[in-house]
Amino acid sequence: MLTPQVLFNNWCECCLFFLVISSIFIYYFNLFLQWIPPQISVEAILSLFVTFILIQTKVRTFIKRADIIFLLPLEWELKSYFIKSLAYSFVIDVIKLLSLITILLSLYLHTTNINFPIFFLIVGIVSYNILMKWTEQWLENHVQFVLHRLNRFFSIYLMCYFLFKNDWIFELVLMSVNLVFLIYFIGKKRNLNWQWLIVEEESALLRNFKFINIFMDVPNLKRSSRNRRLLTMILKRCIPYSQSNTFLYLYSHLFVRYNDYFYLYLRLTLIGIFVNYAIPTSGWIFNILILFMTGFQVIPLQHEIKQSALLYPISKSQINDSFLKFVLVILYAQLFVLYFAMFILTSTAKIYYLVIGSLFVYVFVYFFVSKKVNFSGSAFKE
Repeated sequence: MLTPQVLFNNWCECCLFFLVISSIFIYYFNLFLQWIPPQISVEAILSLFVTFILIQTKVRTFIKRADIIFLLPLEWELKSYFIKSLAYSFVIDVIKLLSLITILLSLYLHTTNINFPIFFLIVGIVSYNILMKWTEQWLENHVQFVLHRLNRFFSIYLMCYFLFKNDWIFELVLMSVNLVFLIYFIGKKRNLNWQWLIVEEESALLRNFKFINIFMDVPNLKRSSRNRRLLTMILKRCIPYSQSNTFLYLYSHLFVRYNDYFYLYLRLTLIGIFVNYAIPTSGWIFNILILFMTGFQVIPLQHEIKQSALLYPISKSQINDSFLKFVLVILYAQLFVLYFAMFILTSTAKIYYLVIGSLFVYVFVYFFVSKKVNFSGSAFKE
């Protein structure tokens, strides 16, 4: 049950998580900017980072699937509503981009001075991004979708690049051409693609639920999955066949098959390998952060077990011990991969890095994760 005390604790946990992660990210991103060779344009790297953030934009319309039969006859009377929906998405993106560019400017130029011309250009970039996202609903096939995405990506990238380079003429010309084309394209009278609007809204909600699920259980959260036969076969051979390993087997298969957890693990591991190569002297500290983030974000996996699985004649303590063992194994595996990458890519890998990482994983699992495991079993989902 979500009592006020539980909600307050989760809110404090969320704030602390963001404070720690943001501070460490800013520190290492600054080191990364200093590491970039002189022949590589820093503006190109910053523009790529901003473009990647903007390309993830979702247009929020707050439409539910059951609303179609009621709203379809009123489609042409809902113009003002959808304009307000676009305005809402626009404001969210402006705030996000302003915050991001402020951080980037403070790291790269050592200033947070955003004057009116820069603010105007940021507004123009966000407007273009939102309108380009909105036009996706009228694309007819996959080829058009791919070309549209490529056009959107490179246009945003070039506008951000010219913004960081202070090339105002190229920036204004590119932005003007793109906005005029978009206004002309959107101005044509078309019916709304309701299926696209619903999928877009459900995707945005799912993203929010996945984020909330990091800090508290979200019931009935839909997961995308994939049957990875090779990894499943390896798990069958590696996990001994015994009653005590039943839930270790189930947790391992859920982790491998659920895209959310599996791709998260891969992404964080690859980021750790890259940081070890870019910043070898401080990479072992970042490895600790990677291990913490991985372990923290796989904690909700314990609630993915369905209620029917509790019919196994296994005690709740054994179930939760299996989950702790599972987290311990994947974190040790990630630690050895990161250490091996540091050993191969650099000459700074020392054995005490591995010892410190191993101690951190053990303490993290049995003194932090163990307190997050639900021993009552009440959070298991049907």
